[in-house]
Amino acid sequence: MKKKKMHLLQYMMPPVTHHSSATWKHPRNMTMTNAFQWNRPEIWQEVAQIAERGKLDAVFFADTEGIYSEYENSYKSAVRYASQVPCYEPSVLMAFMGAVTKHIGLTMTFSVAGYPPYILARKLATLDHLSRGRVGWNVVTAFHKNASENLGLSVEQYHLSHDQRYDRLEEYMEVCYKLWDSWEPDAIVMDAENNIFADPEKVHPINHEGKWFKCKGPLNIDRSPQGRPVILQAGQSSRGIQFAAKHAELIFTLQPDREAMNVYYNRLKEGAVKAGRDPDDVRVCFGLQVFVGETEEIARAKAALHNSLVPAEAGVTILSGHLGYDLSKHGLDELIADLKVPGIQGMIDAYKHSSSKNITIREAGMLHGRGVMTPQLVGSPEQVADWMEETMKEVGGDGFLLSPAYLPGSLEEFVELVVPILQKRGLARTEYVENGTLRDNLKALNA
Repeated sequence: MKKKKMHLLQYMMPPVTHHSSATWKHPRNMTMTNAFQWNRPEIWQEVAQIAERGKLDAVFFADTEGIYSEYENSYKSAVRYASQVPCYEPSVLMAFMGAVTKHIGLTMTFSVAGYPPYILARKLATLDHLSRGRVGWNVVTAFHKNASENLGLSVEQYHLSHDQRYDRLEEYMEVCYKLWDSWEPDAIVMDAENNIFADPEKVHPINHEGKWFKCKGPLNIDRSPQGRPVILQAGQSSRGIQFAAKHAELIFTLQPDREAMNVYYNRLKEGAVKAGRDPDDVRVCFGLQVFVGETEEIARAKAALHNSLVPAEAGVTILSGHLGYDLSKHGLDELIADLKVPGIQGMIDAYKHSSSKNITIREAGMLHGRGVMTPQLVGSPEQVADWMEETMKEVGGDGFLLSPAYLPGSLEEFVELVVPILQKRGLARTEYVENGTLRDNLKALNA
């Protein structure tokens, strides 16, 4: 029986911290060296080149338009601990990375509240053209309080009920799809003899008028290599999973253990079937923070060093931001299980149920600061490869989103030590599709 290959992607939230609050302090991180600095393009270009050398599917950027200000009702703690701030605009970084690579996918996050549909459709089509079809869009509906304040959005304008946000999102996607399809594939004819650059009969207005959006069209950019970008999503709620099952080609999820991975995977695949899609076209990738060394002892020393660099308050700061709730109202030594906070779902429950003991807010903050619920995998190259293979078999997942403890070292170690083992076992890509798009490479992996 032919083995199923893993989709592998590299997660980042530039520039100085990602899922880990310790990244910027780590002695092997780019911020601590003279060779590369986080605010220079060369480091991000090298990250993309390393990922391409390892034949990963894509690099991925998370994003937000603000600074977490939930903790103590202030942004100061987030700034102090670099809690996903500074945060550079992802499409600019992707342009630099795409310029020095040929195959690696360039996937990034844009909130539908941050851009009108026309502007975002145009931006993504441009990037898809200039990268020769390597762009993916991670669709998000919500962001935190400070981001909405920065964009001048009132509660009535954006912080709608959960279902209303997804109703708005469905129409947003409809407008984008119409715009990307407003140029037929053969609209450009380049007929110099008859003075026809493009056939106007093959370029169409969309004349969209809905509840949330109004857009005449057509897009002022010709059809891009993929037609539309690869759609990514990370829905966790029932409505979010429903949306992902309908629209997404790649789904990211942070689950604390195999049991939770299996539950999510099955829900998503069942949702895809209900949406009338082939479940194999909806790929679920689990977040994973890898510490690998030539021996298990070396790997464990790496993990211990990283974990020791996480301040509890830094983790509680970002946990407050992710929950949209100020945990400073509680003592750090209060038990997570005792929290009675309206509206908090998922994340708090995961910390309640994933620990062997009833942990405190401080301990939950430490875990969150290490990797935002991303499981840590620590071991020799063979042990890491074994765990990944066993997890795919047990859970039925499609691959992994690699979360760095430090860059570019974490990725480079994985590519040099683990990828060759996965390739030898027939579990990882050995070549890209020649002249293929991101979508081509996703589809070809297990064709």
